[in-house]
Amino acid sequence: MPDIYVRKARLTEAPVILQLVHESMSSYCRDSGIPDSYIEATSEDQEAIENAISSGVVFVALSEDDEILGTCRLYIRPRRDLDKEIKSVISGISTRIAYFARFSVWDTWRGQGIGNYLLSYCEKVARSSRCSHILLHTALTNTGMVDYYRTRGFGLLSSDDRRGYQRGLFGKALTQ
Repeated sequence: MPDIYVRKARLTEAPVILQLVHESMSSYCRDSGIPDSYIEATSEDQEAIENAISSGVVFVALSEDDEILGTCRLYIRPRRDLDKEIKSVISGISTRIAYFARFSVWDTWRGQGIGNYLLSYCEKVARSSRCSHILLHTALTNTGMVDYYRTRGFGLLSSDDRRGYQRGLFGKALTQ
């Protein structure tokens, strides 16, 4: 296992991140039993990646050789943006909520802890941004991902099928 570190992505890394997200999200769809077209990330273009990088929400996990092994996004959002979805299912909400998305690790690096580095780093960023909770969505049919999040302290808050598949909103309270 190489030494791993996480940092914000750079614009020059957009093409690799785009390829990684497309590969990883296609695997996610296959593992979830849903069509690729149901997940926005599978059709995202390089300009969207560049815009997200410029906004400072894209993070990468790198090897000691600066090889990108995984990526994710962390959006720090005002609670009011999510009030409709979370009001009745979370208590003790601060004015800021972190939303974890586009969680992608190269297929060849899965199961080696890369995702743990990304998620832990994002939790630290969320805490330092004074977020009380970190939220995410995942397909409920993807038992591997559901189990992954549950073993890391996330609980199912709600579910819906508005996107054509059973999708769960998971949350975790962040201790300061």
